[in-house]
Amino acid sequence: LVDDQKMYKPARYADGNKKDDVDTKDDLRPDNYLHHVIHARTAFAPKAYSHARNLRDKRHPKTPHDLDDDGVAVFWKKEILYPIELGFLKWPSESEKSQAVLAVTLEHIATNKRINVLTTHLPSGDDATKEQERLGVMKNPNAEWCARRIRFDKLWYEVDYEPKEGFDGITSYVKHFTDRKKIDSSTTIFALDANSRPSYPFHPDNVWKTILDSTKLQSIWVQNSYLTLDGKCVDPRYEYIASVNKMRGPSSDQPAKIGEHMLELIDHVFTNANASNICNEVKVNKDVTVSTAPLIYESKEGPAEVALYPSSTMPSDHCPVIVDITL
Repeated sequence: LVDDQKMYKPARYADGNKKDDVDTKDDLRPDNYLHHVIHARTAFAPKAYSHARNLRDKRHPKTPHDLDDDGVAVFWKKEILYPIELGFLKWPSESEKSQAVLAVTLEHIATNKRINVLTTHLPSGDDATKEQERLGVMKNPNAEWCARRIRFDKLWYEVDYEPKEGFDGITSYVKHFTDRKKIDSSTTIFALDANSRPSYPFHPDNVWKTILDSTKLQSIWVQNSYLTLDGKCVDPRYEYIASVNKMRGPSSDQPAKIGEHMLELIDHVFTNANASNICNEVKVNKDVTVSTAPLIYESKEGPAEVALYPSSTMPSDHCPVIVDITL
């Protein structure tokens, strides 16, 4: 919560109460989405009607609909940072589903330095049409883009974004924050599950190249000498630099993907800070240490096949990306 005077309430989903064929109590349908997330005053952007929620409803149809959906969030230590702006860029939608880029501006209490933190989750899929779908939300001048924000000055209030000529998608939204560096010296961090690897074939662009070219941010993988600017491994001995190492098992709800080994770098952090330092592991307790991205392998065979995720110590099929960024 950015506003400690509020109490967060999960979004209401469709309940069958319809007026003119529209469910009036569905907070996350496209027309209501931005109103809900702005008034929730929480650094959380739900991915409405996600696969995760639909699978849960299918398996547990009698469970009350009191849980929130899949989504992206930003957390901070309130004794060190405090929020001064919260914003959302809603993706264009032609269905009941809604999704957004989340943006939070935080101020460092001790130094008054500002940090803009943005995050989102791009569509999954490894074929060329899915990469085009991802590029379609990164840059799409023909789509209808809508964004809202609130700011803090003694109290929280809504303020319009300044009109931007040529605004065409997520990269334009990110650039809105990177351009602030000239005004308030703020640092911008854009962290996302891109579902796209840096080496994805250009047609003529890919997500990696589009972010670097359009926002002028730097990748932490480049800053820390794991990758070159064109997405290739710096060390020729290793073919795979990855944040995901998974293989779908026989109980998967996606039968076509059973047995497919995914060893990919699809989780990214971009920043206009001058330096960053990647943490390679986290000690959870005296007995358990969790590896963090990047995972580095010579091939998909051998060691990579016996170190799959999820595991008993890492309940996700994505490894954490943990990085210290120098402001």
